[in-house]
Amino acid sequence: MLVLALGGCLSSFSGTRGRLHRFHSGRCKPGRPLAGVYLPFRLHVKKRCVTVTGIVDCLRREPDGDVHIELRLGRAYRRLLTSANAFQRCPHHRGPHLVVEIIPQGEHFPIPDNSASLAGFVTPRAPPAGARIRVTGPYVLDTNALHDLIFPGKKVANWAEIHPAWNVTVTRPAR
Repeated sequence: MLVLALGGCLSSFSGTRGRLHRFHSGRCKPGRPLAGVYLPFRLHVKKRCVTVTGIVDCLRREPDGDVHIELRLGRAYRRLLTSANAFQRCPHHRGPHLVVEIIPQGEHFPIPDNSASLAGFVTPRAPPAGARIRVTGPYVLDTNALHDLIFPGKKVANWAEIHPAWNVTVTRPAR
C-alpha cells in the first residue's frame, strides 16, 4: 500500500503522467527551466524566465526535433543579444537574431529525452515567417562545444537563446 501511495505521489512530479500544461504569454513554467531539454548542461541559464517580442525572419526544423526560430528582436530587447548572435542569420535577413527553440511534444528519435511532454507542458505552435510574436521561456547562452565545428576558424562566443519556448503568441500575422 505504501508503494502505491508513494508511486502516486511521484507520478505527480513526472511530465509523462498527468495533465500537460499550456502556458500563456508571460507566464513562467514552475520548476526546472531546462526540463525536457536534452543535454541541459550545455545551456547556461542567465534568467529563468523572460518574455520578448520580435519578427520571425526564418525558421527551420532540426534533426533533434526542435524548431529553430530566428527572431529579429524589438528595440527594447536587443540588449539580450551577444556578439555570437551575429552568426544567426536568415537567407534574406541579416543578423543578429535571437534563437528561439521550440522542443518537440513527444519522444523524438534519436534524442528521446528532448521532450516537452517530459517537462509537463504543451509545445507551442511554430509561427510563420514574417509574423510578429511574443515568446516566453528561459533566457540562456548555448555553450555547445560544437560551435567551433559549425564556424571553423572563428572565435564564436556563446549565442543567446530562449530555450525551450513555453509560449509563442502571434501578435501580428505574417504579411
